[in-house]
Amino acid sequence: MRWSLVACLAALCCVASAQASHPRPKGATPFRTSLVPAYSQCTAPDETHGPPLAFPSCSAPAQTSAQATVGTPDAYGGSPNFSGYFRLAQFGGVPGPPDDQEVSVELSVTDVRCAPGSPRCASPNASGPADYAGEVRIVWTIRQSDHFNAVAPGGGADPATVQDSPFEVTVLCNETSSTSTGSACSVATLMNAIVPGVTKEKRDVHGIMDIRVDDGGADGDGDTAADNTVFLRPGVFIP
Repeated sequence: MRWSLVACLAALCCVASAQASHPRPKGATPFRTSLVPAYSQCTAPDETHGPPLAFPSCSAPAQTSAQATVGTPDAYGGSPNFSGYFRLAQFGGVPGPPDDQEVSVELSVTDVRCAPGSPRCASPNASGPADYAGEVRIVWTIRQSDHFNAVAPGGGADPATVQDSPFEVTVLCNETSSTSTGSACSVATLMNAIVPGVTKEKRDVHGIMDIRVDDGGADGDGDTAADNTVFLRPGVFIP
């Protein structure tokens, strides 16, 4: 009898733990990350980095994008005018109806140029590669934990973590009239316009697992993703 009681109490504790609410912050908005050109991983080192970070390194850094690059005087030429960011921001969510919760989505990159040998070249510049002609595609993956789950389809009030989900937005790049700056690519939209599902009072935690900006591939079309290659990643530039 004693052990049965202990087992029942243990089972109740497990149920209470499983049904407990998930930890969440007081607030976490906006999220903003700067973007830098993406490079291939070093897998066959032929040099060594200077101390104290004396790790194996690979000479001749190689961008992962086959179609897009940025102006850099000591690389392909052109002024170093590139800057870029990706930003998410929550807004709305006043108590009571209607459901006005939203997350804004912004991408902005400037001085985007066609990579050497790419067919995606538009207006030439005074120095360095021409403007990039095509689209880019921002891709980010979220791990969503909220109070909108149930055993049966249709949602409910259970706290749970959803399987990792990718979000994608294709962005047109426009040539500029300047001969010292490449194309500009920007978009401002809403999460519910991409995939409806942002709703209020669900304690929705979006863990961001991965972010990248792909080029549009040889055809310049960001939606035909098979030939797209990674152009930008989140990062920091240290002069």
